[in-house]
Amino acid sequence: MTSSEKDSIRNLTKLLKDMYGIIASNSDNDVSYGKKNIIRMVDYLEGELANDIIGYKELINAVIEPYKSMFPPKGGLSEFHIWDNDYEVRYKVNHEYEQIKAQIEAILSKGK
Repeated sequence: MTSSEKDSIRNLTKLLKDMYGIIASNSDNDVSYGKKNIIRMVDYLEGELANDIIGYKELINAVIEPYKSMFPPKGGLSEFHIWDNDYEVRYKVNHEYEQIKAQIEAILSKGK
């Protein structure tokens, strides 16, 4: 794997951890499936990155399906949002979450 591909995997891992932090901080939603999936993906990516045996595309392809499975129609994290009575807080956190999702999806789509 090239240095830039390793950096991309490290970035993907960081983004997944950031996503986990956001969804775990909201106890109003049932997100246990998403949290478990994120933990598995992060553990897998970190382990494979340390071993450096599997190629970049294989790593990305191994994460695509578990990631997509967290966003089924009308369930999972598809409708996830954080509610806060303070509009500014609500906007900031939900915007950050959407930005993280967009960055993850961009990395996954480039790695196919």
